[in-house]
Amino acid sequence: MKGLLFDFFVWSAGSDREILDRTGRSEHIKHAGYGGLVLVPAVLGLFSMMYAVSTLTSKPFVFIGAGIIWAAIVFIFDRFIVSTFRKSDNPRKDLFSFLFLSRLLFSIGIGVLVSHPIVLLVFDDSLEQELFAMKEEGEKAIYDQYESTVDVVRSRDSLLKGEVEVKLAERACKEKLLLFEMSGKDTTMNCGTTSGMKQYGPRAKEIKEEIVYLNEEIAALRSKNDTKIGDNTQEITKLQADRAAKLKSFNDQFSYNYLAREVALERLEAKPVGGTSVKWTKWFLIVFFVLVDILPVFFKASTRPGEYDRLLDKERESIANSFPAYERAQEDRVRKAYVDQMAQHRVDEVNRTFQEKKTSFPELKAELSQYLNVNTPFEYGKEDTKPDPVGQLWSRSGLDWLRYGFYSIGQSGFLVAFTRDWAYLTGGVWVFFLLNLLIGYVVKRTV
Repeated sequence: MKGLLFDFFVWSAGSDREILDRTGRSEHIKHAGYGGLVLVPAVLGLFSMMYAVSTLTSKPFVFIGAGIIWAAIVFIFDRFIVSTFRKSDNPRKDLFSFLFLSRLLFSIGIGVLVSHPIVLLVFDDSLEQELFAMKEEGEKAIYDQYESTVDVVRSRDSLLKGEVEVKLAERACKEKLLLFEMSGKDTTMNCGTTSGMKQYGPRAKEIKEEIVYLNEEIAALRSKNDTKIGDNTQEITKLQADRAAKLKSFNDQFSYNYLAREVALERLEAKPVGGTSVKWTKWFLIVFFVLVDILPVFFKASTRPGEYDRLLDKERESIANSFPAYERAQEDRVRKAYVDQMAQHRVDEVNRTFQEKKTSFPELKAELSQYLNVNTPFEYGKEDTKPDPVGQLWSRSGLDWLRYGFYSIGQSGFLVAFTRDWAYLTGGVWVFFLLNLLIGYVVKRTV
């Protein structure tokens, strides 16, 4: 069991087992540790994706399968990042190399993707409470929206009933005034006055006629207002039914998925009490899990090359030099044979010319110039040695500037992704470029 576990860790680190077997125990422990560090982000990715997908579906085989697939993807990526990074004799140079920084940026991206669902899992209880509060706020908003309309309809009912009550109060006043008139009491009321005569006279008849007219008016007003009140009651019933249907639709469609939890987390961060603690805790967890994901490649770059790295370099050099060396030797043989053949041809032509031509030296020289190359100047073939300051500057610093520009764009992009503020993209590129330039200069001066 111990051998199988060790073999799996070494395989996870992407190490060559045949080369590793020729090294000491310390190298075995180091490469098994690399494999363990590669395995940790994959395990975290398994649980983070299972939680993220579980907020979308309640089927276990779906979110468990998604978690396993995501863990395999994270494992493959991290294993590739660690196994393809080759160390040099200078760890400081490795830490600022393009290979390391490109893999570091990729590891940071994977760390963010793995860490964010785990952050939501840590705040799960608080997010559930916040989602419940969001649901109550939505229900209250729907209730208040319809209740305001219902109150308007009810106010119309109150106005209609008020009209009838005014007429009833006037009739009661007239009836009391009639009693005072019949008793001979001389008084003045809001609805009229009495004559002061104790008899059923003209004033009593007039008051009685007014009461009869009021009764007819009250009956007609009640009939008309009852119809309107009935219509208002139906309207209120319809509004209450619409409100119940909308509340049911809201409750059915209210989501507790991943995006809703993101919104709940933003609400928790924005709260005046406790929001700062939530924000700091979230960023601490994200940074922690990002560091966990970049540990394998960072440790591999920051340690000095060991026995395994030296054997791996020798193995690579021997493989690279085996066939090219044979090909170069064959090319040298062919080239030497060709040069010897051409040289012998020229010697033969010169001898033939001396034997056949009996002319003056200038004519002989002109004849032999095609074989002796006597007109070739002394400086022929030498390169122009004039200095090219622009070319020299570009050859020394151009690639470094391109590399620093690439780093600054990537760093600014991650800053924009974290802060969600695009203003950091323009200013951040220049700031990071200058910082990378300064760090590169310091490293070159110290190495």
